Amino acid sequence: MKKSNIIKRPLFVCLAVCSAISSAKVLASDDDWFEDFNISYNGFVRAEAAVSTSSDGNPNNQGSNYFNDQSISRQAYLPPALNPTSGLVTGLLGPGALGAWGTVPLPFSDSIRRGDFIKTTDNDFNYTVLRTEIELNVRFNYEMRFIARVRAMFDPEIYDSFDANDVSQFQGGLQSGPNANPALYEGTPSYFDYLADQGGNPNPLEWTGKNYQIYFPTFLLEYASGNLSLRAGNQQIAWGQAIFFRVFDTPNGLDLRRHSLLDRGLEEFSDKRVPMLSLRATYQLTNDILADGYIGRFQPSVFGNPNTPYNIIPTQFTVNDTYESGGYDDKLSGGFRLKGDYGQWGWQASFVSKYATEGTFNWAKSGVNKPLSGGIGALINTAYNAKLSGCLVYDPALCRRYSDSGEALANSPFAASPGGVYSAEEWFKYAAESRLDAIGGLNAAIEEFDGSVDLYASPDQTVAGTAAQLNTFFMAAGGSMRGTIERRYHREEDFALGVSYVNESDNNFLNQLIFNVEMQYTPNRTFTNPTLSREVIEDDEYTLALVVDKWHRFFKDLPGTYIVFQALTKNRSDLVGRHLSGYGRVGLGELSDGDTTTVKKEKSGNANYIVFGFLQPTDNKIFEIELATLLDLDGGILFQPGVRWNPGKGLTVEAFYNHIDGDLWGDNPNNNIISTLDFADELSLRVTYQF
Repeated sequence: MKKSNIIKRPLFVCLAVCSAISSAKVLASDDDWFEDFNISYNGFVRAEAAVSTSSDGNPNNQGSNYFNDQSISRQAYLPPALNPTSGLVTGLLGPGALGAWGTVPLPFSDSIRRGDFIKTTDNDFNYTVLRTEIELNVRFNYEMRFIARVRAMFDPEIYDSFDANDVSQFQGGLQSGPNANPALYEGTPSYFDYLADQGGNPNPLEWTGKNYQIYFPTFLLEYASGNLSLRAGNQQIAWGQAIFFRVFDTPNGLDLRRHSLLDRGLEEFSDKRVPMLSLRATYQLTNDILADGYIGRFQPSVFGNPNTPYNIIPTQFTVNDTYESGGYDDKLSGGFRLKGDYGQWGWQASFVSKYATEGTFNWAKSGVNKPLSGGIGALINTAYNAKLSGCLVYDPALCRRYSDSGEALANSPFAASPGGVYSAEEWFKYAAESRLDAIGGLNAAIEEFDGSVDLYASPDQTVAGTAAQLNTFFMAAGGSMRGTIERRYHREEDFALGVSYVNESDNNFLNQLIFNVEMQYTPNRTFTNPTLSREVIEDDEYTLALVVDKWHRFFKDLPGTYIVFQALTKNRSDLVGRHLSGYGRVGLGELSDGDTTTVKKEKSGNANYIVFGFLQPTDNKIFEIELATLLDLDGGILFQPGVRWNPGKGLTVEAFYNHIDGDLWGDNPNNNIISTLDFADELSLRVTYQF
């Protein structure tokens, strides 16, 4: 019944709009207010598919984890806090006097193969969607009109994917905890749901299920009179003009549930901006200066769900999105922009006060009450139960805060559940690829949660000690431990300034080249700490971009070619907002002898990117050939050639290929952003019928 109601809601909205339009038609014959009444519509139906040309699956998903086909040896060690004299030694000599992890081996060891618990998946398709879009434009009179654009997507779910029910026989099954939505973790993947921690959908005018999405990117009333234009409703606000880069284009977050950032590059973000309920006003101050401002309801970016093709958050984590419980659902964002044009010169300046749409991630309590198990688990449980409760002065070696190890784990970021991390090698590898600090991350999960400390976990600053502690507790959990993180949001103020110049020259190629220089500055921008500590990083960040583009006719018998060149530098983060201090880390197998940290030739300086693209129609415009490339100067490239065929009668056929190489040069692919999507080499095909 619930599903039926969800489907009926968009139909109810459409029926209400149609009813209002019908009433307006009746009034139009008798009321001068509707004397210019007019209705127009257009739309399309499109089939989209992306065929994988790589043997690699997404390593962030359960079925294509790096370690599914590897056997890893594990050895358990005595926790330093279980030393029989720990209380006395700690009291006399202070914390840290008990020795490091990995010094006293226990008679428990094994060899673990992740694939013995998790089914390996193999997919020929990364993406298959049938979509339709309809735009309705209702003009009531010269000043007032209503615009509605609805999009609907359906995914036939032809993928070989992870099912949490397949691991129900291990460690009591996969439990997501009280603050995560079980629909995202405890069954099959959901391709379109976006659910916050209290179960609500943060995006109004959107209705979703596991394999469908219906929403209104535009649903607004527009009033335009003289120099003033007002738009109220659900809308996207597109400032700036760069592809791949966002300097001025900051009001809306991005929706990455469908094809991530791997759609046709020259379309910019037209299909990705998350619409927001907002009021937007533009006013022509003078013949040369335009003022543009908005205020709207804060809505964050949307990432792919666990075990979906383009998911970027490793599924060993459970994510609690605090959009509702944190009170962000009633926060406002706003900003204004001034834009001026004076002959060959132009300028623009903007200020935006908003909650950062990407948010930050940090450790959170798992809330999953499942005790340790097995031989090493029984040993720790016995020692834990022997500790005193209700101590006036707390000593982790002698006192306990909770009734058993299950309750202690529930008050730590970890859960003894399948589908988590099974070995220290896996922990270090995925920390490096996620641009996180493997050692500092474990220490933060211990130091900031009394449940971790209560269960004999203790900080260690060495690779060997961290690995020993991880393997000990993975074994004690009965296989693996899942981590729990939460997503929070922080207000920021973005200042941007841009200058443009249209070149005039006797040289045909240089003539009419358009130069744009754009700069954004954000004081005290917040970033996820690579340790996942709740103490987020705050840094002043600047972004500087150069955009050069024009239409140029290279061949007399062909239409003009659109060409674009861009360069961008950022001093604190990459294109998706990850702080650069997390870059440059490596896994255990990549450490040289004597290394004591997870950093190897850590990235220094700015993140730097170059974009080049062109579009060339044929003489009759039946075909269009195009190219879009994104180059990370630290050794990665996204190369996207494409072709479009327009046979007529509303039909368009497009094909483009995404070649992704995150290891072009340099000795560490974790120093560039491209390696994050290195698995996604694919050929995309889109067949569209417009009406």
